[in-house]
Amino acid sequence: MNKGFRASDVLEQCKKLEAAGISYNFFYLTGISGAGRGEIGAKASAELFNQLHPQIIESSMLTIYKTSKLYQEIQRGNWKEEGEIEKLAELKALIENLTIDTRIVTDGASNLIQVRGHLPADKEKLVEYLNHLIETADEAALREYRVNLRHL
Repeated sequence: MNKGFRASDVLEQCKKLEAAGISYNFFYLTGISGAGRGEIGAKASAELFNQLHPQIIESSMLTIYKTSKLYQEIQRGNWKEEGEIEKLAELKALIENLTIDTRIVTDGASNLIQVRGHLPADKEKLVEYLNHLIETADEAALREYRVNLRHL
């Protein structure tokens, strides 16, 4: 993503916010790790998040438009997009691996589903919901939503 910072930078800066009594939220982009790597990215992110105290973790699902640099990378064969069910599995992995007291939400048009809960209290319910969706989902129908998403 060429963010210009590493996980260690996030940890350092968020600890400074906490020491100053300033609250903050995290944004998690489901799908950015690419096909076959979503759960790895989710676990790595949860490991970082678990060392901190964000008020809210908001997640949106990656939508790639033809005008984006990432679309060009796909065309060159340098990156492969996760499927929609894989994105749901990634979100589930994130929730399963979070151990902190925080809210998790998936607001926004790019999300196929809306998830809202408080962790750890709602973890089991959210994981069960995502398991049900993963087991019953139709990849083609979910993909249709993504392809027809005109804007975020």
